Amino acid sequence: MNKINVYEDIRRQILEEKLPPGQWLIERELCETYSMSRTPIREILWKLTADGFLEQEANRGFVVRRLGLEQILEIFQAREAIEGMAARLACRRGGNPFHSKLLDIKKKFAKVNVESDPALGIGLGRELHRAIMDGAHNSIMAHIYEGLENLTLLTANITKRSPAIEKASADAHLNIIDAMLQQEEERGEQLMREHLRETCRHVVEQFYPGMIANSSNSK
Repeated sequence: MNKINVYEDIRRQILEEKLPPGQWLIERELCETYSMSRTPIREILWKLTADGFLEQEANRGFVVRRLGLEQILEIFQAREAIEGMAARLACRRGGNPFHSKLLDIKKKFAKVNVESDPALGIGLGRELHRAIMDGAHNSIMAHIYEGLENLTLLTANITKRSPAIEKASADAHLNIIDAMLQQEEERGEQLMREHLRETCRHVVEQFYPGMIANSSNSK
């Protein structure tokens, strides 16, 4: 395997939680697993760290990133700012190919039961968010979004454990699609912002309740 393939394999294992948050990656074991010397393995680990999948601790090595409450809040705040504006711009600038893409995604949602298969709902959600970002035709926003996308994938590992969250997201996505198709700029932006805000709220309430309580008690 070359470095690209090894990077993608480790990345896949992180996203599938075969390497769960908090898991330490041992360089020697990786060298043996991938029949690769230490230098390229170390380069791969640094790239995974730069892309947000790992964290590096001095004198200890590399560990799969575990998102804390503050990080979750910051990710969704950043997404709301960027993707809210992207939705507005896509309403204005998206042409026939964009609308065709939206209709295709809408048909796919109609065939999926996200409560029984949350992972499939997540995949369609990513497809929609990416289509809207592309439809905004803003290269600087697209570049920023690429940096956020890896962190977004890590939050998806949390939401896929809750069919209720994914069902609410699917309903929100369908409303966003309708606003996009009708080229309602203000409504499109508002729905996107509300969707991300509500998803964040559900994640925090369901998976970080203890941290919220501790934060409140410390004030």
